[in-house]
Amino acid sequence: MPLTMHAVTAYVRPFIHSNVRRRLDEMAGFPGVPTRWASVHAAVRSYRNTTVAHSQSNLASPLPVALLNDDGTVRRVMGMMASHPMPRVLAVRLRDLADEVAALVEAMTQPVVERLESTLACTDAATIAGWPTPQVRHHLDEEFTASHRRTQQPQATLYWHVEHTDT
Repeated sequence: MPLTMHAVTAYVRPFIHSNVRRRLDEMAGFPGVPTRWASVHAAVRSYRNTTVAHSQSNLASPLPVALLNDDGTVRRVMGMMASHPMPRVLAVRLRDLADEVAALVEAMTQPVVERLESTLACTDAATIAGWPTPQVRHHLDEEFTASHRRTQQPQATLYWHVEHTDT
């Protein structure tokens, strides 16, 4: 279930609003989701919106659970989430749809790749070595925050865990 939920999120991401990029289906040169995949595309988007991202469908239902003592009286009450995973047949179709959309995106970006390769073909190693590299930051895991916004300069933050022993 976590893998299909991640696949759904990753697939739908280029087709929804973002503060850092344009939607794929609004980009010049993208021919659109092939017609034969339209129903799968719509089902996956709906599953993402109502189940994976927002838990609004009957596929994800919060339920109260009462644990009983041996005499039948309530010992403890707790909540649980009953979730139905994406059916395997839809997961297989999502895989095939994602492969085809990825091929469309690759074909769409090929002219850009070719222009860059042509432009940079005569660039020497010393020039390339002088280009900015991604900034890598290292922090301890207790400093983790998910609130950082992407910047123009590529960067990554790696969080590390340190075990403390008394030896």
